[in-house]
Amino acid sequence: MGREFFPQARFDEDRGSKGVAVNMEGAPWSPRVARLGLIILLVFALIEGRLWSMQAIDGGRYLELSEQNRLRDYKVPAPRGVIYDRRGHPMVTNRPAFTVGVLPMEVSNPQGLATLLAPMLGVERDEMLARLEAGRVRPFEPVALRRDVPKSAVMTVEERRLDLPGVIVQAEPVREYLLGGLGTHALGYLGEITEEELRSRPQYRAGDLIGKSGVERTYDTHLRGENGRLRVEVDAAGRPVRVLSRKSSRPGHSLVLNIDANLQEIAEKGLRGRTGAVVVMDPRNGEVLALASAPTFDPGLFSGGISPADWRRLTSDRRLPLMNRSVESTYEPGSVFKMVTGLAALGEGVARRDSRFECTGSLQLGRWVFRDLVAHGTVNFIKGTAVSCNVMFWQLGRALGEARLEHYARALGLGRVTGIDLPGEATGLVPSAAWKQRVWKEPWYPGDTLNMSIGQGFVLTTPVQIARMVGAVATGGKLARPHLARRVLSPDGTEVMAFGREIEDAPLTLTPAAVHAMREGMRAVVEGGTGAAAAVPGMTIAGKTGSAENPRGIPHAWFAGYAPVEDPALVVVVFVEHGRRGGEVAAPIARALFEAARPLLVPHPEGLVRP
Repeated sequence: MGREFFPQARFDEDRGSKGVAVNMEGAPWSPRVARLGLIILLVFALIEGRLWSMQAIDGGRYLELSEQNRLRDYKVPAPRGVIYDRRGHPMVTNRPAFTVGVLPMEVSNPQGLATLLAPMLGVERDEMLARLEAGRVRPFEPVALRRDVPKSAVMTVEERRLDLPGVIVQAEPVREYLLGGLGTHALGYLGEITEEELRSRPQYRAGDLIGKSGVERTYDTHLRGENGRLRVEVDAAGRPVRVLSRKSSRPGHSLVLNIDANLQEIAEKGLRGRTGAVVVMDPRNGEVLALASAPTFDPGLFSGGISPADWRRLTSDRRLPLMNRSVESTYEPGSVFKMVTGLAALGEGVARRDSRFECTGSLQLGRWVFRDLVAHGTVNFIKGTAVSCNVMFWQLGRALGEARLEHYARALGLGRVTGIDLPGEATGLVPSAAWKQRVWKEPWYPGDTLNMSIGQGFVLTTPVQIARMVGAVATGGKLARPHLARRVLSPDGTEVMAFGREIEDAPLTLTPAAVHAMREGMRAVVEGGTGAAAAVPGMTIAGKTGSAENPRGIPHAWFAGYAPVEDPALVVVVFVEHGRRGGEVAAPIARALFEAARPLLVPHPEGLVRP
């Protein structure tokens, strides 16, 4: 009876087959067949579900992937704004260059690509692999492997295009420094934005160039412009076939500086072969006409992305060429600090113009003897300032006390940033009894006051702070914020922004007699005193020299002065690291600057000559 229900089985048996019996009359399938049918149904269901998912849910993404195989969206870098000096002479412009990059999504064999491409571009293979790996975070964005690539290398890349999947060549502007390395620390340089910078600047993209120092960094948002986009159809080898759409880039704004290129050149020439800084400033409005730091470097090294070898060379140089010594370094001011002591003594009635002091070449303080280089005999305040008599200033400092010295130093802008429009400005240090107790766990000794009164001990300043302080002496207590930027211009030359003067009154009560006496003493410094080497015939100059003892070796050399005395329009500060004598090394550099600036020292209602 059972076999009647399985005619197919009988059919198979008749054929000698071992096949499975099938119910042709609606009877239930065998369990094995039923399971097989169920599996088939599930497979089809999964396939259909996946197809639905790919079309309905992920359709957009897969369409985008498909388009990516045919289309390329490239960033069109915007030319950065031109940087001019105060006379309108361009200092930094742009020039076209080639950049070779790669699309990480198209690179399946990065090791092979790097082995082949690195020699063509002159880039280290490991560096290329690191860049490629970092770019995989955004695989559709081109990663620049080398900027400012020579034409010969570009031709080689194009010839080997089929062997270089994912490699692209783009044209983009790079910085060109028309005056070579002149004004490097004021202008600054560019570099690729870092991950840390990206986190604080969401408007930037990976691979963007950003100002790393100088005004390039301070005014980066004005200079950088707005990048454009280019959509291109490419062939199977990744070669452009046609442009589908284009969004033009918008050039950045231009920047006009207060820098005078002629003075800048003279300042840097004076520092050549030395380590130091120069600041030239108009004390009436804070305009910085020259700002130099030595040793310096070639900013063109960064135009196409600095090589690892050049970067190692610059960063391992013990002279620290990347450091802007005019604002980032602090030094013992030495005798230029005597301007603080002198003004404090005159302002507090401790001394007058005709006060007399006996200089025996030393001063006894308890069991300690403080010795000067020379015994000047009897000097008045003017003579003592002219010859930089330590004994006189020790006596003034002891009479004033540490607290009043600190008050006048801070009131003249020391111990705090000046607000100059450059990054990395150092604060400096004006010590006090509380500071010494907190940091050194020691009380303030009378000897500390004597050291402070001549700019030794714990006092630390930057050259730009000294320039601001001299400006306050020259103007009778006006503290001008130093600034390099003068105007921001749109690409068509329209003024977008102008930077005016920012002046604050030093919190001091100075009588005209006190200010006059200090100026007279500083004038005597140049007219036959320790700063005679800064004198320029026919020009009235006031100044103060300094030879600052320091624990690092030979004393530092300073000169800080202004001109003309009757109508101060120019402050010059020269600092030479381990220059030994300010009157012998720093003052001659200042003289060259005063001489060169003579045409500028013409009274002008809005400041110095404008472009």
